[in-house]
Amino acid sequence: MRRWLPVLLVLMLAVSVACGDDSDDDDDSGDDVPTPTMTTGAGGGEATATTAEDDGDDGDDGDDGEGDAAAGEEIAQAQCFTCHSVDGSTIVGPTWQGLYGHDVTLEDGSTVTADDEYIRESILDPNAKIVEGFPAAMPTFNGILDDEQIANIIAYIRTLE
Repeated sequence: MRRWLPVLLVLMLAVSVACGDDSDDDDDSGDDVPTPTMTTGAGGGEATATTAEDDGDDGDDGDDGEGDAAAGEEIAQAQCFTCHSVDGSTIVGPTWQGLYGHDVTLEDGSTVTADDEYIRESILDPNAKIVEGFPAAMPTFNGILDDEQIANIIAYIRTLE
């Protein structure tokens, strides 16, 4: 239990920061991405993320599958950097530095290549494949991030060497 205490404390801090007020947001683009809020089922079940607002369809249904790395970085700053780093440091979740195209060891000892499919699954169903050494703490972004936003995040992760 003692070894998990620091992880739980960091997780609690991360969740409180992620759920905080973003009134000092310097981004004046008007394209703010909703911040997820962690919730659990009545029996203390699986954590999921929900948003306080849904800005609906942006009208862009054309997804070329490649994504926009700059847009992905903006989304990641709003949604992901509380738990994931891009400089190799460990926070609550694994770093994204050098992730894309490399093997990831899972808690069951198996490995998977961090490709588009794996990253998309990790965003939509984060408990499907838990990275070795990390808690199953990531909320799902299913229904929060659309296909284009996910493609943009993946494009950004591809740039992180």
